[in-house]
Amino acid sequence: MSDERVIDPRDAYTWDGWGTCLSWWANTELGERDDLAAALFGLDTVEVATTGLPGLGLNIVRYNLGACTWTPGSAMVESPAIVRRKQIETFCDGALWNWCADAHQRTMLSKARDAGADTFEMFSVSPPWWMTVNGNPSGAEQGTQDNLEFQYQEEFARFIAAVARRARDEWGIRFASVEPFNEPSLNAWHARQNQEGCHFTLGAQEAVIEYLRRALDEYGLADVLIAASDECHYTDAADTWQKLGESTRQLIDRVNVHAYERDDNGRSRTRLRKAVGETPVWQSEYSDGEPDGMSMALSISRDLRHLRPRAWVCWQPVEALDWGLLDGVYDDQTPNPTGGAPGTLKGQVGGVNTKYYVLAHYTRHIRPAARILDSGHTKTVAAHDPKTRRLTLVTVNNGRGQTVTYNLRNLTENTTTTHVWITDATHNYTRAPDTHTRNGLLELTHPENSITTLEIPDIDLWPARPEEG
Repeated sequence: MSDERVIDPRDAYTWDGWGTCLSWWANTELGERDDLAAALFGLDTVEVATTGLPGLGLNIVRYNLGACTWTPGSAMVESPAIVRRKQIETFCDGALWNWCADAHQRTMLSKARDAGADTFEMFSVSPPWWMTVNGNPSGAEQGTQDNLEFQYQEEFARFIAAVARRARDEWGIRFASVEPFNEPSLNAWHARQNQEGCHFTLGAQEAVIEYLRRALDEYGLADVLIAASDECHYTDAADTWQKLGESTRQLIDRVNVHAYERDDNGRSRTRLRKAVGETPVWQSEYSDGEPDGMSMALSISRDLRHLRPRAWVCWQPVEALDWGLLDGVYDDQTPNPTGGAPGTLKGQVGGVNTKYYVLAHYTRHIRPAARILDSGHTKTVAAHDPKTRRLTLVTVNNGRGQTVTYNLRNLTENTTTTHVWITDATHNYTRAPDTHTRNGLLELTHPENSITTLEIPDIDLWPARPEEG
């Protein structure tokens, strides 16, 4: 029995794009590699780790503003659980500025731009260590405590603005937005955490956002947007938004949220969308330890159907233990329990996970400025590109084989050749034989545990016809 999915152009919205964060992987020598920049941010075929990869064409780059320094006499405290690549070097150590800091990550930022990325965001995981209560950029002594000193709230905001202006004027990078927090409501950011982090109460968030808007304007960056609050869960994001004062919400141009909440039925995503109303949303960080990409594809589909974000961003594209699209091999896997993070920022690519190819179905075929349509089903993403007049349908089938009928009659009733790509147990982003729409219907059997992309040419959007009868 066929499952029908009706493609409806009503209430479509515009897509900003796909992206990734730099941070840890680009903090290593991998940040210097042209092949990784080309594979992640370009669209040509690139050889990485002896494998020819289709370029993902990610157009959004999130740059991690660091919190660590090792200047002579520095009193920075290091978590006993952290490793070196997770320590991002800051540009400011009190009165001392070092614009040569964070060389690897800045190099990849420029390489991404040159490879095709066109949208940049800077985000902070922790204020510089010397602005913190305990000198530890991994968090306060207790995870429920704020770690930004009250007296440094304004200086922290001005620090963000200063780096954004330096990037514009000296690096050739215009940050379209800045995000001053990272999962601020979690109680996980403490002095023994294995990465940088900082808890912020609502009052602290409100103060920093107000100072940040003022600082950006003073630095000639009135066009730079503020995104907040980058909460870990959809539920936390909705709660934070509803509790922030109205004057603060008016300063937030976009809500960023991470996708680490189990939300199979979409209720938490729907609640967040309802809470923020017409305020734009980005899903700004996603990762999982499953190499086949099925969970990732389901999360993308649920996000686009229930949350309606304008962008989707993965966390670390090169990471160990199947957490990356590419398998990262680093020399700093074991922390030093007596302090002093080990590692020399060495890094290699050990292989390619299937989820690299799974993500390619979305990123290569649903391009920035496309219109996201209602697909009639959680497991199918529908998009229309107004420039190419092409309709794209990407379907994840995380079970046994299933026949689906796509009803396109709100868009066309023509008989049209349709191009097909597939990733399954035996194919990695492989062009399959063409199929055809007939009288506005397209029937296709999806193999078990597969991702399928359909491209239907010569489609124009117009309002759906009123129902008859």
